[in-house]
Amino acid sequence: MAMNKKSLAVLLITIFLLGYGWHRTQFQDSLKKFLQSCHRPEEKDETPPPPIPSTQRTELQVNIDNLFEKIQRLIPEAPFTHFNRTTSGKNSKTSIVNPKKQYCVGEDLVVQLDMYDYLGNRKTYGGDFIRPRLFSKELGAAVSGRVEDFNNGSYHIHFPLYWEGKCKVSILLFHPSEGVAALWRSRHSSLGVIGFFGKFEKFGKKAETPCGFKLEEKEGKEICEYVDPVYEEAFYCYKVPNFTCESLNEMRCFYPQASYLTPGEREIFQRSNIAVEIPETFSPMVVTGCNSSDFTPKPKCQMGMGSPFPSGYFFKNVWNPVYCNMTVYRTGEDFLKCLEGKNLFLIGDSTLRQFIMHFTEGIKIVQYFRYHHSGWAAWAMTLEALNMGKDLYVSYKRHGFPLEHDTFYYFEDDMYTSRQIDQRAGGKNTIFVITMGQHFRQFPLKLFIRRALNIRRALERLFLRSPDTKVIIKSENTRELYAPVERQGDFHGYTQYLVLREVFKDLNVGFVDAWDMTVASATATVHPPGITFDSILSLTFSFAC
Repeated sequence: MAMNKKSLAVLLITIFLLGYGWHRTQFQDSLKKFLQSCHRPEEKDETPPPPIPSTQRTELQVNIDNLFEKIQRLIPEAPFTHFNRTTSGKNSKTSIVNPKKQYCVGEDLVVQLDMYDYLGNRKTYGGDFIRPRLFSKELGAAVSGRVEDFNNGSYHIHFPLYWEGKCKVSILLFHPSEGVAALWRSRHSSLGVIGFFGKFEKFGKKAETPCGFKLEEKEGKEICEYVDPVYEEAFYCYKVPNFTCESLNEMRCFYPQASYLTPGEREIFQRSNIAVEIPETFSPMVVTGCNSSDFTPKPKCQMGMGSPFPSGYFFKNVWNPVYCNMTVYRTGEDFLKCLEGKNLFLIGDSTLRQFIMHFTEGIKIVQYFRYHHSGWAAWAMTLEALNMGKDLYVSYKRHGFPLEHDTFYYFEDDMYTSRQIDQRAGGKNTIFVITMGQHFRQFPLKLFIRRALNIRRALERLFLRSPDTKVIIKSENTRELYAPVERQGDFHGYTQYLVLREVFKDLNVGFVDAWDMTVASATATVHPPGITFDSILSLTFSFAC
């Protein structure tokens, strides 16, 4: 049916008048049929509508997937065939690229690595997990090296020369590329290599039940869902008969002895095959100033500064950021000048609990409130400390589930870091120090990425309402070489370190590169002692004050 606009208008009015007494629904149906009959055949859309996806990805999920894929592209395709075909640290070789008679402060020393397997065959692909450092024990000096992978079995290690004097190179092969590929596969073969028990309590009765980020559906078993829709976070527990889901009160982890490595792959991760020193073919060198008088003063460390890699170096046992001037904090008075009148919120794991332990039991600038232990006793507890005379408040809280702790702890006290941030007004006298990582190494990386992105979004909201709030992000650090590699190994920590650098790189926060510090100082303990911890504190409060 072909009609001009005037005829169509007249006809519509006529229909309306004729149908004035009709029931409204009858009129709408008649009008709809008429309008459908007015379509010209050539205008009919033959394209079928697009299918509606069964699941719609949220913006957060898209960002999680994109960042995960970016990290995954760094993982080598190196399937395990036989242990003797894996990279051997002792058989691999080092040499200096373009050796010189004299090395000057301000230059780069470039060391080439050529990797070989246990049979003496040249490796033809990259992806080995290498930890390099340049150091001088006599000078209390050390710096990390930057690894350039040519993906053919050769690497260049770039060491910036920051001090005059003797320098020695140390390059550790932590894991061969075959081990890296195996650890990545293992990490993503399940929803975690540790499990959890939740304790339900009601009217004095108690019961334990398995919990986790995903539970299999079992006949006769109801599942309690603990979903936070704002942050798209969730975990689950099997419901205990005669208890409500709200009865969940305490939580602990357990180790099911799960492994997703083959017997052959496990040989790679025997202690003697981890962190193997690659032999050097050159002697320690002496770096000179080369009569250079160029000196560019660095600005004070402040929020929003980009952190390069390496981000700094130790000299005379003090960390020197390469991009800013760090204030050294040593005494209680030093810290009180910074923190007087402040509210300091430490949110994370035990590496931040170190901070409040130092303030209460070390330099004693605050006193615990209602905590009657010392050291690491009851380490999962929320802690508060006060200095009434200096109007100083310090608190430490966990970052929320998951927590690797094999005795029951009060779970209802846990909140995700992002929610803890959202509950604070902020302001010029508020300081947040945030870390996470060690308790996430046991789970697929997407869980960690989700948590990091949620923290970023919470900080963006915080800065909208309180732009003068100080926020410091502390990366995780290296840990003991004897730590269970599949569950807690440093390769998992390194991928999380890359995520944190990416997520917070353009936000108005201070970034404390504890990973770089602990690699440079060769600190292989989850709670860094001595000069490393002192420098982590100094850099943190250089940003804060």
